[in-house]
Amino acid sequence: MSSHYDFLYFDRHGLALTGRTLLSLSGFDWTNTYPKNWNEEEKPKTPFGKMPVLTETRADGTKFVLAESNAINRYVARKSSIGLLGSNEDEAALIDQYYESWGEIVAKGGRTRRLRELEPEKYAEQFEIFKETVANPILIKHEEALIKNGTGYYVGDKLSLVDVHATCLITAFGPLLSIEENYPHLWKLVQNVRSLEAVKTEVERFSMPSRT
Repeated sequence: MSSHYDFLYFDRHGLALTGRTLLSLSGFDWTNTYPKNWNEEEKPKTPFGKMPVLTETRADGTKFVLAESNAINRYVARKSSIGLLGSNEDEAALIDQYYESWGEIVAKGGRTRRLRELEPEKYAEQFEIFKETVANPILIKHEEALIKNGTGYYVGDKLSLVDVHATCLITAFGPLLSIEENYPHLWKLVQNVRSLEAVKTEVERFSMPSRT
């Protein structure tokens, strides 16, 4: 008997798309769990009072609880039998390198996007600055890495954690960052990864919000 995983998050993608996609790609036995009474019931029982939270129920009945989306993503990738962390230590380090640089785009972009409803005029200006000074310099390097590797993947010749993560983030924010127009190799990666049935299922599970 193998482990069963419960993934606690809202009924939308948000911070959960990569983790859910990794679970499905890896063929794990897992279910989505949605908060019913977050502040009173679920929140006090989580490690940091935040979601997502992954709970693994192991064959002996013991439970392992893990919070923080990046920790969950890496944990699932390590547990997966499909080799999502490369074939050697060098590949694993490079995968982590590109994964981490996506984190900078998400963190700094998120701070900028909070202005969208509060100060829409300021948001438009600040988001352009974010794209030019943060996102585009990183995305150019990612595009160059895909060109140099020449396999259609970031690292090596097979799907890895960063390929999945990039696909999930671009699915959510690609139009804002003009990925399709300006980064053809990144866009091709997204199309290839999204053609996988497990990825397609997770992307289509919840409708994507408008990103205008």
